[in-house]
Amino acid sequence: MSTKSYWQRFERQRISRRRVLAAAGVGAAGLAVAAACGDGDEAGEPQPTAGDSGTPKYGNSYIFAIGVDWGTIDPVTSVASGPGIFPRIYNALLDRSRIQPDFFYFDLAEEVEQPDEETYLFKIRQGVKIAPNTLGIEERDLDTEDVLSWFERIAGDDRAVIAAFTNDWLDAVTAPDSQTIQLKTLGPYAYTLLRIGAPLGGCIPPREFFEQEIDIEAQGVGAGPFGTIRAGSFSETGGVILEKNPNYYRTADNGDQLPYLDEIEAVRISDRQPRRVSFLDGQIHSYTAEDREEVDGLLDSVPDALVTEDPANTYISFTMHPEKAPWTDERIRKAALHALNRQEYVDLIVGPGGGRPNGLVHWPLGDFALPPEELEELQSYDPALSRSLIKEATGEDTIDIKVIYPVSDIEFHDKHLPIFLKQMEEAGFNIQEEAQDFTTWLAAYQNLDYDASLSLNQIYETPEVSLDWHSVNGPQGDRNFATGIGGLFPEVEEAITASKRATDPAEQVAAVLDAQRLIYEKGPAFLPIMSWTAFTLFQSFVKNVPQGLGGTGLYLWNEVWIDQGV
Repeated sequence: MSTKSYWQRFERQRISRRRVLAAAGVGAAGLAVAAACGDGDEAGEPQPTAGDSGTPKYGNSYIFAIGVDWGTIDPVTSVASGPGIFPRIYNALLDRSRIQPDFFYFDLAEEVEQPDEETYLFKIRQGVKIAPNTLGIEERDLDTEDVLSWFERIAGDDRAVIAAFTNDWLDAVTAPDSQTIQLKTLGPYAYTLLRIGAPLGGCIPPREFFEQEIDIEAQGVGAGPFGTIRAGSFSETGGVILEKNPNYYRTADNGDQLPYLDEIEAVRISDRQPRRVSFLDGQIHSYTAEDREEVDGLLDSVPDALVTEDPANTYISFTMHPEKAPWTDERIRKAALHALNRQEYVDLIVGPGGGRPNGLVHWPLGDFALPPEELEELQSYDPALSRSLIKEATGEDTIDIKVIYPVSDIEFHDKHLPIFLKQMEEAGFNIQEEAQDFTTWLAAYQNLDYDASLSLNQIYETPEVSLDWHSVNGPQGDRNFATGIGGLFPEVEEAITASKRATDPAEQVAAVLDAQRLIYEKGPAFLPIMSWTAFTLFQSFVKNVPQGLGGTGLYLWNEVWIDQGV
């Protein structure tokens, strides 16, 4: 989509004061799209789902593969594979697509009103009923007490994924009556509706998990479409099976009770080649290819497969700890900045047209990313400059550094590693490598137990988290995973905060760009390398796959069905 039409639509669809957003109906289009515009405007239509021909069928299991350990399946804290299943188990108040910002998915909240820039009133939907389970949790409707308990848990857990929101921006959450949640922020905050519904941290479990201290890290039940984790199916290093919630409240446009599928199963397949073979054999129902060439090869064997393609809002990054030597010296951070030939990563990993070099905010975010011509100056590939900066800072021609990284092929990590090691060595960095299994690396990364790391990252569909890596409190607001140069330069921290207060779209773009320029000036400690186009293939019998909505599409799997048997 063009950035111009994106911003025109965003501005047209902004929530005006006293404007009520509400679902127009209970079917797929009605429940997900709402007019957030001024009088006389129409809400944009969602992008169509794919593979949606034919009459939906009940039954069957959708099977997909994960490549890394879960870590935990606690929806408040999980940052590994968990966000891919949480919208199927639990409910959000609502979620606004970060890719198509006039698309709203109303879930536990059936409408929201914003009487002023700091206040949000959510009307809680009746009949959002918890699935049958063996955990001793009553099959009851979720209510305001569940929402309050969820926010209380987030505020009390420094590992919470959206801790940056609750710590820095949340003033108070109250329930004025039995059907309303009132949320007040500490001043205007541009990302409020994007934060509270995201699959990464925005899913609300029943309050019994917190009141009765039920182990939420390895089991779960909610009121979502697949609200029960089958007993004994979860393994931290294995898979999980989600079972259909017979109490689920939604119906399709044709009146069908949702969901159509009986189960969703995630299986653990660590390496790419076995994942590919499993897809070709029909053992798993989707597979994300490395590049367009691999897609073409797969289509020779599975010619009727559905192929979706979207810019990947994720990347490999080089993360430095700016409170540890040698990264306390901005000359050494800048030496790393100019050591990376990002275009070489693109050429060697995905080929021409398959991706682009990233700045501090990745290119798939359109106008929020600095233009290529400016990036060529700010982060030019110049190993001679890197060596001169090392010489200036240390008096030596080279410098020794320690770098941890996970042993993984996720996000092309295995292909990044040799390029990274070669380029850094050419720029004067002598790297002491510490390869770690994914779980060990994730724990070290989360606990800031590193000097530097070549790192995997989550999907970031707004510029907020990308900038928060440069904040003193890191991407979650609690000094987990990283502490940025905002701790060294108060003006950087102020610029990041200012970008979040800018609720006018044009002003927000300008503030995000200005913050990046300032961070470059001071020597960033977090360097995204490249983003690519993600090609995902689905078996032809998987129908009604959501497309073009980013993470919000995970909530729409209640209408996916499989055209096999039954």
